[in-house]
Amino acid sequence: MRAPHAKANNLRGVAGFTLIEILVVIVIIGVIVSAATLAIGVLGGDREAEDETRRFWAVLRQAREEAELQGIDLAVYVAAGAYEFMRLDQRTNIWVPMQGDALYVPRELPEGLRFRMWLESREIVLKPRLPQRVVPTPEKDEDEPRSQRLVQNSNENPPPQIMVLSSGEIMPFEVQIERDGAEALWRVVAQPDNDLRIERRNQNREWSLIAQTNSPPPDEKDDA
Repeated sequence: MRAPHAKANNLRGVAGFTLIEILVVIVIIGVIVSAATLAIGVLGGDREAEDETRRFWAVLRQAREEAELQGIDLAVYVAAGAYEFMRLDQRTNIWVPMQGDALYVPRELPEGLRFRMWLESREIVLKPRLPQRVVPTPEKDEDEPRSQRLVQNSNENPPPQIMVLSSGEIMPFEVQIERDGAEALWRVVAQPDNDLRIERRNQNREWSLIAQTNSPPPDEKDDA
């Protein structure tokens, strides 16, 4: 039979990890998980940003069709965390919020997402939230002097930035949706040829086409 002290030596040889070793392993696992999460975000795994981009594009496309069919001018006012659709009131020549249609209700972005917008290659400073607009009443406005009527360029009633004309034209713009100040992965772009596009940033940090309203040229169809 082996001596008791020999058994003790064998047990020491097969003893488990020390507390320090376990902590080191936990730290390494945490670093790996964080790197994987970051990689997913870089590759465009932000589903919320994608959903909001596609929704903005789809409703704007519908607004363009409606403006052309009904012969009315529509527009979009974009704040940092929300947007609203508007129409031009023919009596007062003032842009007012669209009411009575669930498709065009004001929408807010989920927590952590924000808009950035460019017009004519110049970034526009966006207000943090939508304004509390005062919708003019035609009967009241007709009885008031013009100087006392609601002014469109006032802080309470700022004009929209994106115009959707009755001709079906949309002024060129670029709207990006970013998360917590990180580089945006999704954007909606209106081209000078009136093509309304969804684009996503790829692994090379270049924008790639995801969807568009204009038919692609024949050579691009052949390549696809």
